[in-house]
Amino acid sequence: MSNFLIIFGLILFFFCFLGFLVCLGIFLPKAEKEGEKWVTFPFLIMGLMFIIGLIAYSTGIAIKNDQPMEVSKACGWVRDYQTIPNCSGRGSRKCEPFERIAIQFKGSSYLRHIRFNEQLERKASGIYACFEFYDRMKYSHLKESRIINWVKS
Repeated sequence: MSNFLIIFGLILFFFCFLGFLVCLGIFLPKAEKEGEKWVTFPFLIMGLMFIIGLIAYSTGIAIKNDQPMEVSKACGWVRDYQTIPNCSGRGSRKCEPFERIAIQFKGSSYLRHIRFNEQLERKASGIYACFEFYDRMKYSHLKESRIINWVKS
């Protein structure tokens, strides 16, 4: 629902500005020559479209931000751990390393690299393990998937 409202609001914004340009180019010169007042009607409609689009867009963003993220559960084989130094910035002296775990999900032939907290216990490579995680495939606003905890299988 939130995605629909966001897209609907953006479409109304687009047609509002497109209609504004059309009215300025076509209707306004004719109305000035003839001295008619009907030209205010398209501008009123565009103003309403702008207000409705703004309400729809802001409501969609608010709904999207208020939705709690669901924890995904999955199982797979632990293949490898990688420590990434994460020395961001030019000439930075401060490195904040983090760890990723490479997991081959059950029923899949490829590996997924998921962020792994140091507070969780490490599993040995080649072990089948189940876990709970925030999935980036489900929530595109996340930078990367993150394992929360291990679950007994």
